[in-house]
Amino acid sequence: MNKVLSLFATRQINSLGDMFSATGLLFKAFFSFDLKRAAALFTAVFQLFGAFAFDTPVTPYKDSIDMSRFDLVWEDEFENGFDTTVWQGHYVYGANDTQKRDTAWWNRDQVSFTDDGCLKLTVEYKEDGPKGAGYYSYGMETNPAKNYSGDHTGYEQLYGYFEIRCILPKGAGLNPAFWLLTDGMWADDTDGGVSGAEIDVFETVTDYNPNSPDFGSVYQTIHVDAYGDAHKKEQQGSFYANDPYNEFNTYGVEWNEDEYIFYINGVETARTSFGGVCEVPLYLIISIGVDEKVGRNTDLPASMTVDYVRCYQYKDR
Repeated sequence: MNKVLSLFATRQINSLGDMFSATGLLFKAFFSFDLKRAAALFTAVFQLFGAFAFDTPVTPYKDSIDMSRFDLVWEDEFENGFDTTVWQGHYVYGANDTQKRDTAWWNRDQVSFTDDGCLKLTVEYKEDGPKGAGYYSYGMETNPAKNYSGDHTGYEQLYGYFEIRCILPKGAGLNPAFWLLTDGMWADDTDGGVSGAEIDVFETVTDYNPNSPDFGSVYQTIHVDAYGDAHKKEQQGSFYANDPYNEFNTYGVEWNEDEYIFYINGVETARTSFGGVCEVPLYLIISIGVDEKVGRNTDLPASMTVDYVRCYQYKDR
Protein backbone atom coordinates (compact mmCIF):
# COMPACT_ATOMS: atom_id res chain seq x y z
CA MET A 1 0.00 0.00 0.00
CA ASN A 2 2.78 2.44 0.90
CA LYS A 3 4.48 1.69 -2.42
CA VAL A 4 1.28 2.51 -4.27
CA LEU A 5 0.70 5.75 -2.34
CA SER A 6 4.28 6.84 -3.02
CA LEU A 7 3.29 7.20 -6.68
CA PHE A 8 0.95 10.06 -5.76
CA ALA A 9 1.72 13.63 -4.69
CA THR A 10 0.72 14.81 -1.22
CA ARG A 11 -2.12 16.86 -2.70
CA GLN A 12 -3.50 13.72 -4.34
CA ILE A 13 -3.38 11.78 -1.07
CA ASN A 14 -5.19 14.68 0.60
CA SER A 15 -7.82 14.54 -2.15
CA LEU A 16 -8.49 10.91 -1.27
CA GLY A 17 -9.19 11.86 2.35
CA ASP A 18 -11.33 14.79 1.20
CA MET A 19 -13.31 12.44 -1.04
CA PHE A 20 -14.36 10.30 1.92
CA SER A 21 -15.22 13.39 3.97
CA ALA A 22 -17.26 14.87 1.13
CA THR A 23 -19.09 11.56 0.71
CA GLY A 24 -20.20 11.75 4.33
CA LEU A 25 -21.37 15.34 3.83
CA LEU A 26 -23.18 14.26 0.66
CA PHE A 27 -25.27 11.67 2.52
CA LYS A 28 -25.98 14.16 5.29
CA ALA A 29 -27.18 16.78 2.79
CA PHE A 30 -29.26 14.22 0.88
CA PHE A 31 -31.08 12.91 3.95
CA SER A 32 -31.74 16.45 5.16
CA PHE A 33 -33.26 17.21 1.70
CA ASP A 34 -30.71 19.93 0.96
CA LEU A 35 -30.66 18.92 -2.67
CA LYS A 36 -28.66 21.91 -3.92
CA ARG A 37 -25.89 21.16 -1.44
CA ALA A 38 -26.11 17.45 -2.24
CA ALA A 39 -25.68 18.15 -5.96
CA ALA A 40 -22.59 20.29 -5.28
CA LEU A 41 -21.12 17.59 -3.05
CA PHE A 42 -21.82 14.88 -5.62
CA THR A 43 -19.80 16.91 -8.13
CA ALA A 44 -17.07 17.39 -5.51
CA VAL A 45 -16.82 13.64 -4.81
CA PHE A 46 -16.52 12.92 -8.52
CA GLN A 47 -13.87 15.63 -8.99
CA LEU A 48 -11.94 14.56 -5.89
CA PHE A 49 -11.62 11.06 -7.30
CA GLY A 50 -10.19 12.65 -10.46
CA ALA A 51 -7.85 14.76 -8.34
CA PHE A 52 -6.58 11.62 -6.61
CA ALA A 53 -6.27 9.46 -9.69
CA PHE A 54 -5.28 12.03 -12.33
CA ASP A 55 -4.31 15.19 -10.39
CA THR A 56 -7.14 17.18 -12.02
CA PRO A 57 -8.83 20.30 -10.54
CA VAL A 58 -11.69 20.48 -8.06
CA THR A 59 -14.47 23.03 -7.68
CA PRO A 60 -14.21 24.56 -4.17
CA TYR A 61 -16.91 23.09 -1.96
CA LYS A 62 -15.75 23.47 1.65
CA ASP A 63 -16.76 26.09 4.23
CA SER A 64 -16.97 29.79 3.40
CA ILE A 65 -14.68 32.17 5.25
CA ASP A 66 -16.20 34.03 8.20
CA MET A 67 -15.17 37.62 7.54
CA SER A 68 -16.68 38.80 10.85
CA ARG A 69 -13.44 37.55 12.46
CA PHE A 70 -11.37 40.20 10.65
CA ASP A 71 -10.83 43.94 10.40
CA LEU A 72 -9.75 45.51 7.11
CA VAL A 73 -6.37 47.10 7.86
CA TRP A 74 -5.00 47.94 4.38
CA GLU A 75 -6.30 48.05 0.82
CA ASP A 76 -5.56 49.42 -2.61
CA GLU A 77 -8.57 50.02 -4.86
CA PHE A 78 -6.26 51.45 -7.56
CA GLU A 79 -8.35 54.60 -7.93
CA ASN A 80 -5.26 56.83 -7.55
CA GLY A 81 -2.98 55.18 -10.08
CA PHE A 82 0.39 53.64 -9.26
CA ASP A 83 1.09 54.61 -5.65
CA THR A 84 4.88 54.61 -5.38
CA THR A 85 4.70 54.94 -1.61
CA VAL A 86 3.32 51.40 -1.60
CA TRP A 87 4.22 49.70 -4.90
CA GLN A 88 7.41 49.38 -6.89
CA GLY A 89 8.80 46.99 -9.47
CA HIS A 90 9.51 43.39 -8.55
CA TYR A 91 13.00 42.75 -9.94
CA VAL A 92 12.57 46.11 -11.73
CA TYR A 93 14.59 48.84 -10.06
CA GLY A 94 12.85 52.13 -10.77
CA ALA A 95 10.06 53.60 -12.89
CA ASN A 96 12.08 53.53 -16.14
CA ASP A 97 14.07 50.35 -15.51
CA THR A 98 13.66 47.27 -17.69
CA GLN A 99 14.74 43.78 -16.61
CA LYS A 100 14.51 40.40 -18.32
CA ARG A 101 12.41 37.82 -16.49
CA ASP A 102 12.32 34.43 -18.23
CA THR A 103 10.84 35.08 -21.70
CA ALA A 104 9.75 38.72 -21.26
CA TRP A 105 11.14 42.12 -20.37
CA TRP A 106 9.48 43.71 -17.34
CA ASN A 107 8.81 47.45 -17.56
CA ARG A 108 6.32 49.77 -15.86
CA ASP A 109 4.92 50.90 -19.22
CA GLN A 110 2.91 47.67 -19.02
CA VAL A 111 0.89 49.16 -16.14
CA SER A 112 -2.30 51.14 -16.82
CA PHE A 113 -5.56 51.96 -15.07
CA THR A 114 -9.19 51.83 -16.20
CA ASP A 115 -11.69 54.65 -15.81
CA ASP A 116 -13.53 52.67 -13.14
CA GLY A 117 -10.44 52.25 -10.98
CA CYS A 118 -8.87 48.93 -11.92
CA LEU A 119 -5.18 48.13 -12.35
CA LYS A 120 -4.17 46.49 -15.62
CA LEU A 121 -0.93 44.58 -16.15
CA THR A 122 -0.55 43.90 -19.86
CA VAL A 123 1.60 41.42 -21.73
CA GLU A 124 2.31 42.24 -25.36
CA TYR A 125 4.86 41.90 -28.10
CA LYS A 126 6.55 45.20 -28.95
CA GLU A 127 8.73 45.88 -31.95
CA ASP A 128 10.05 49.10 -30.37
CA GLY A 129 10.09 48.34 -26.63
CA PRO A 130 12.71 49.81 -24.26
CA LYS A 131 14.98 46.82 -24.96
CA GLY A 132 13.95 46.44 -28.59
CA ALA A 133 11.65 43.82 -30.07
CA GLY A 134 10.27 41.28 -27.62
CA TYR A 135 7.58 40.39 -25.13
CA TYR A 136 6.93 42.83 -22.28
CA SER A 137 5.22 42.28 -18.92
CA TYR A 138 5.53 43.49 -15.32
CA GLY A 139 5.58 42.51 -11.67
CA MET A 140 5.00 44.85 -8.72
CA GLU A 141 5.61 44.48 -4.99
CA THR A 142 5.16 46.23 -1.63
CA ASN A 143 8.55 45.25 -0.17
CA PRO A 144 9.36 47.89 2.49
CA ALA A 145 13.04 46.86 2.61
CA LYS A 146 13.80 48.33 -0.83
CA ASN A 147 13.23 51.88 -2.10
CA TYR A 148 13.59 52.72 -5.78
CA SER A 149 11.41 55.84 -5.89
CA GLY A 150 12.54 57.91 -2.91
CA ASP A 151 9.14 57.92 -1.23
CA HIS A 152 8.50 54.17 -0.99
CA THR A 153 7.47 52.82 2.42
CA GLY A 154 5.76 49.66 1.17
CA TYR A 155 3.51 47.34 3.10
CA GLU A 156 3.99 44.04 4.91
CA GLN A 157 1.89 42.15 7.45
CA LEU A 158 2.17 39.26 9.86
CA TYR A 159 -0.88 36.94 9.86
CA GLY A 160 -4.41 37.73 8.73
CA TYR A 161 -6.35 37.31 5.50
CA PHE A 162 -5.02 38.52 2.13
CA GLU A 163 -7.21 38.76 -0.97
CA ILE A 164 -7.12 39.92 -4.59
CA ARG A 165 -10.07 40.38 -6.96
CA CYS A 166 -9.10 40.10 -10.61
CA ILE A 167 -9.70 38.86 -14.15
CA LEU A 168 -6.92 36.74 -15.63
CA PRO A 169 -5.10 37.38 -18.94
CA LYS A 170 -5.95 35.08 -21.82
CA GLY A 171 -3.65 32.93 -23.88
CA ALA A 172 -0.74 30.53 -23.69
CA GLY A 173 2.55 31.28 -22.00
CA LEU A 174 1.18 33.53 -19.25
CA ASN A 175 1.43 32.92 -15.50
CA PRO A 176 -0.54 35.59 -13.61
CA ALA A 177 0.00 35.39 -9.86
CA PHE A 178 -0.69 36.98 -6.49
CA TRP A 179 1.86 35.97 -3.86
CA LEU A 180 3.34 36.84 -0.50
CA LEU A 181 7.08 36.88 0.15
CA THR A 182 9.84 37.99 2.51
CA ASP A 183 13.49 38.63 1.75
CA GLY A 184 14.26 35.97 4.36
CA MET A 185 13.13 33.41 1.81
CA TRP A 186 16.53 33.78 0.13
CA ALA A 187 18.37 32.35 3.15
CA ASP A 188 19.63 28.83 2.52
CA ASP A 189 18.20 27.69 5.84
CA THR A 190 14.88 29.29 6.79
CA ASP A 191 13.97 26.67 9.41
CA GLY A 192 11.56 25.28 6.87
CA GLY A 193 9.35 28.30 6.32
CA VAL A 194 9.40 29.76 9.85
CA SER A 195 11.73 32.67 9.08
CA GLY A 196 10.95 32.99 5.40
CA ALA A 197 8.41 31.58 2.96
CA GLU A 198 6.69 32.19 -0.35
CA ILE A 199 2.91 31.83 -0.36
CA ASP A 200 1.41 31.61 -3.84
CA VAL A 201 -2.19 32.65 -3.28
CA PHE A 202 -2.84 31.71 -6.89
CA GLU A 203 -1.14 31.17 -10.21
CA THR A 204 -2.02 29.31 -13.39
CA VAL A 205 -0.57 26.74 -15.74
CA THR A 206 0.68 28.32 -18.96
CA ASP A 207 -0.80 25.89 -21.49
CA TYR A 208 -4.15 27.72 -21.78
CA ASN A 209 -5.91 24.89 -23.56
CA PRO A 210 -9.73 25.22 -23.50
CA ASN A 211 -9.94 21.46 -24.10
CA SER A 212 -7.80 20.60 -21.08
CA PRO A 213 -9.36 19.61 -17.74
CA ASP A 214 -7.07 22.23 -16.15
CA PHE A 215 -8.64 25.08 -18.09
CA GLY A 216 -10.24 27.69 -15.83
CA SER A 217 -8.34 26.53 -12.76
CA VAL A 218 -5.60 27.97 -10.58
CA TYR A 219 -3.15 26.32 -8.21
CA GLN A 220 -1.89 27.35 -4.76
CA THR A 221 1.57 26.57 -3.35
CA ILE A 222 3.89 27.05 -0.36
CA HIS A 223 7.66 27.39 -1.00
CA VAL A 224 10.36 27.27 1.70
CA ASP A 225 14.16 27.12 2.08
CA ALA A 226 15.27 29.52 -0.65
CA TYR A 227 15.50 28.68 -4.35
CA GLY A 228 18.58 26.48 -4.52
CA ASP A 229 19.25 22.86 -3.69
CA ALA A 230 17.48 23.10 -0.32
CA HIS A 231 14.26 24.41 -1.87
CA LYS A 232 11.03 22.59 -1.01
CA LYS A 233 7.44 23.23 -2.03
CA GLU A 234 3.96 21.84 -1.49
CA GLN A 235 1.29 22.47 -4.10
CA GLN A 236 -2.16 22.36 -2.54
CA GLY A 237 -3.89 21.24 -5.72
CA SER A 238 -5.74 22.89 -8.59
CA PHE A 239 -9.15 24.50 -8.17
CA TYR A 240 -11.71 25.89 -10.56
CA ALA A 241 -12.65 29.55 -10.48
CA ASN A 242 -15.75 30.99 -12.15
CA ASP A 243 -14.86 31.77 -15.80
CA PRO A 244 -11.66 33.48 -14.58
CA TYR A 245 -10.58 34.84 -17.98
CA ASN A 246 -13.79 36.83 -18.39
CA GLU A 247 -15.12 37.44 -14.89
CA PHE A 248 -13.77 38.76 -11.60
CA ASN A 249 -12.93 36.16 -8.96
CA THR A 250 -11.36 36.54 -5.54
CA TYR A 251 -8.32 34.54 -4.44
CA GLY A 252 -7.26 34.62 -0.80
CA VAL A 253 -5.17 33.07 1.92
CA GLU A 254 -5.74 33.08 5.67
CA TRP A 255 -2.50 32.82 7.61
CA ASN A 256 -2.16 32.38 11.35
CA GLU A 257 0.20 30.80 13.88
CA ASP A 258 -1.12 27.32 13.09
CA GLU A 259 -1.68 27.06 9.33
CA TYR A 260 -2.39 28.54 5.93
CA ILE A 261 -5.96 28.28 4.57
CA PHE A 262 -6.57 29.00 0.88
CA TYR A 263 -9.79 30.30 -0.66
CA ILE A 264 -11.42 31.03 -4.02
CA ASN A 265 -14.42 33.35 -3.93
CA GLY A 266 -14.44 32.98 -0.17
CA VAL A 267 -14.76 29.18 -0.25
CA GLU A 268 -11.98 27.10 1.30
CA THR A 269 -9.89 25.03 -1.07
CA ALA A 270 -7.07 23.67 1.10
CA ARG A 271 -5.16 24.13 4.34
CA THR A 272 -1.61 23.24 5.38
CA SER A 273 1.22 23.97 7.80
CA PHE A 274 3.88 22.83 5.35
CA GLY A 275 7.42 23.86 6.25
CA GLY A 276 6.41 25.22 9.62
CA VAL A 277 4.20 28.28 9.45
CA CYS A 278 6.03 31.52 8.66
CA GLU A 279 6.49 33.78 11.70
CA VAL A 280 7.71 36.96 10.00
CA PRO A 281 5.81 39.63 8.02
CA LEU A 282 5.34 39.14 4.28
CA TYR A 283 4.90 41.67 1.50
CA LEU A 284 2.62 41.44 -1.56
CA ILE A 285 3.43 40.77 -5.22
CA ILE A 286 1.25 40.96 -8.34
CA SER A 287 2.89 39.70 -11.52
CA ILE A 288 2.50 38.03 -14.90
CA GLY A 289 5.28 35.60 -15.69
CA VAL A 290 5.87 34.72 -19.33
CA ASP A 291 7.36 31.48 -20.68
CA GLU A 292 8.23 30.13 -24.12
CA LYS A 293 4.64 29.00 -24.80
CA VAL A 294 3.77 32.68 -25.38
CA GLY A 295 4.93 32.15 -28.96
CA ARG A 296 1.59 30.46 -29.71
CA ASN A 297 -0.51 33.03 -27.84
CA THR A 298 -3.10 34.45 -30.23
CA ASP A 299 -4.75 36.66 -27.60
CA LEU A 300 -2.02 39.29 -27.15
CA PRO A 301 -2.06 41.93 -25.87
CA ALA A 302 -3.57 40.28 -22.78
CA SER A 303 -4.21 41.96 -19.44
CA MET A 304 -4.66 40.97 -15.83
CA THR A 305 -7.32 43.35 -14.51
CA VAL A 306 -7.20 43.89 -10.74
CA ASP A 307 -10.14 45.45 -8.91
CA TYR A 308 -8.49 45.51 -5.50
CA VAL A 309 -6.01 44.01 -3.07
CA ARG A 310 -7.10 43.84 0.59
CA CYS A 311 -5.40 42.80 3.80
CA TYR A 312 -7.32 41.95 6.96
CA GLN A 313 -6.15 41.33 10.50
CA TYR A 314 -7.70 39.09 13.12
CA LYS A 315 -9.86 40.85 15.68
CA ASP A 316 -9.15 38.63 18.65
CA ARG A 317 -5.89 36.74 18.05
